[in-house]
This record gives sequence, structure tokens and C-alpha cells, in this order.
Amino acid sequence: MPRAFLVIDMLNDFVHPDGVLFVGHQVQGVIATIGELLEERRKQKDLVVYVCDAHRRDDAEFRLFPPHCVEGTWGAQVVADLAPQEGDFILPKTKFSAFLGTPLDLILREKNITHLELVGVCTNICVLYTCAFARMLHYEVTVFREGVTSFDLGAHEWALREMENTLRAEVRSCGKLSRAQ
Repeated sequence: MPRAFLVIDMLNDFVHPDGVLFVGHQVQGVIATIGELLEERRKQKDLVVYVCDAHRRDDAEFRLFPPHCVEGTWGAQVVADLAPQEGDFILPKTKFSAFLGTPLDLILREKNITHLELVGVCTNICVLYTCAFARMLHYEVTVFREGVTSFDLGAHEWALREMENTLRAEVRSCGKLSRAQ
């Protein structure tokens, strides 16, 4: 089954302790999990897409959240432990969904991708809305429980249930991951 591995907003402003919207120290486990999954997915020649907030300094989102991930700044860079490699796609975005205002759907369809695997932050914001758009576009979606987190752990748990129960995404533990997949 053709699939893509989407790494959502694993950027300094979210995952580094000095980041403007640091999600919390639980992200260290998420970084380790994503690193392991990235290694496996690259060995399997899966499409790897880094979905990255990249806001202008005057972005309207800053009415909702403090300025973060401003394009060209340290805060908008992928955390060093998960640095993209040659062949990975880097997809800048300015909205909660990786599909809204980006060429993601076109890229996936040109590569005959039918299944997306999601990891990253924040579970209840960009991961959730990317999952929702993907399901509305009829992609199969898997979310790795140990590969996502948020600054609000209650909202994180709610979003996992929402993706599983309403959106019918597969939310699973990495422990269930078959090496043969």
C-alpha cells in the first residue's frame, strides 16, 4: 500500500524548551519515537513529508497564539534530532491543516499515495485538522499514539479519541507496528 509519513510541526518553537510554544518535556519521548519511525520508513522507501509551520511576521494566526515559527527563524526550523534528509519533502504551511493552501494533496496523488501516517504536534490542533482533511479527501490515516503530543494533555487525549471514533483513523501504539509493513 503506497503511503506517506507526515512529520507535523516538529519545530524548535514547539519542541525545544526555549521555544515560544513549548509543548512540554513529554515531547522528548515523541522525538525518540519519531526518530525510530523515520529510520524505518526511509529504509522502506516511503515518502517522508515534513509539514512545517512557516508564518509571516504579520500572520493573522498571531491573534490566536503568540508569534511562533516565523519563516526564516530558529523557531521555524525542524528540531536537530529529526533533521530532514535528502529526498524528504519539506512542506511549509500557515494553517492548522497540512492540506489547506498547500500542494500536499497534489504531491500525494502524483505519487499514488493512499495511506498517511501522522506524527508530531500538536495532537489537538495541526495533527487533528490534518487528519480531518485527509479523511475528507479519502486517504486512510494512521496516527501513532507515542508519536504525538500537545501542551494540553487532556485535549491531546480528546483529539486521539476524535480521530479514532469520528474520523475513523487508526490510532495505534508503535508496539503494534509490524516491521514488515
